[in-house]
Amino acid sequence: MESQVHDLNPFTAFVGMFQDTTNRWFTLYLLASFLIACAVFYMDARHDPHLNEEGLLHYLFPKPIYTHRSAIADYWFFAINKFLFTVALGSLVVVSAHSSDLIGRLLASIAPSPELGPPDFVANFIVTCAWALAADFGLWLGHYLMHKVPVLWEFHKVHHSAEVLTPATAGRVHPLEDAINIGLAAAFGGAMLALCQFVFGPKVQMFGLLQLNVLVFAFYLFGFHLRHTHIWVPYKGIWGKLFISPAHHQLHHSVARRHWDKNLGLIFGIWDWMFGTLYTVDRREEITIGMNGHEEGEYHSVRAMYFLPFVKAWRLICGRRDAVEPLPAPHLPPAE
Repeated sequence: MESQVHDLNPFTAFVGMFQDTTNRWFTLYLLASFLIACAVFYMDARHDPHLNEEGLLHYLFPKPIYTHRSAIADYWFFAINKFLFTVALGSLVVVSAHSSDLIGRLLASIAPSPELGPPDFVANFIVTCAWALAADFGLWLGHYLMHKVPVLWEFHKVHHSAEVLTPATAGRVHPLEDAINIGLAAAFGGAMLALCQFVFGPKVQMFGLLQLNVLVFAFYLFGFHLRHTHIWVPYKGIWGKLFISPAHHQLHHSVARRHWDKNLGLIFGIWDWMFGTLYTVDRREEITIGMNGHEEGEYHSVRAMYFLPFVKAWRLICGRRDAVEPLPAPHLPPAE
């Protein structure tokens, strides 16, 4: 759901992420998450005098997290990965977006467009929601496959090997995984857009803010960058079934077995709710971040994050499961 990249210079494309309103790393979205985190601190500090003693900066940026070996690996991988692959992945969005044109032509060849005539506001509202749901389903499906297909899991381990969460952890994603997720989101979103244009006519368009679908804009604005932090922001009750909160995703990174393969969605919680992978956040749980207790340290270098997944995937394909899935470490919590 990120922007199309128009500048082929890697450096300017990297810097441009923070200036591009359609990119999740746009400065406004980072600032909004920072302000929400400040608000959470002041709300929590009313009930916990200890937080006032520690202060805001210690609460937001605890040294044990932001200087952890895992966090430092995040910073390096984020910088190098975004610098090297921003242009390539942006080009994939452009290519995948052509699915809309292709499907549109296919539909037109099958039957004439009914061009239903609801008011423009209604038609635009429908396409706005439908596109966001379809693209988000593509991301949910990609994430589900990353967890359930053993070879793909080897690449997704790069993300789950983080032992602490910082905003940069969102960029701790192998380029192959990024390509799969972007391709699926663009394909499903493009197909839905083509269907809506077929039904309502080619002039139908999505409601947007800053050149972004308004629902995606709201998602980025209201705490996206808190998903990979220690700051607990839950959506409870029915809201926690409709939307994925930062707290939902923090539980997704837990080593506890009850949290494995849960909360796979990005924006909407309905896919997890429908397919039985939702874990609610109605109460706070103390969690340990990681994967299985003994593989995490293998991924705390940029070279390992790029190449170790290929090595382990090849071993898995060759049948050497012992080289990929060693026995759980003894200090892990028991299965629940």
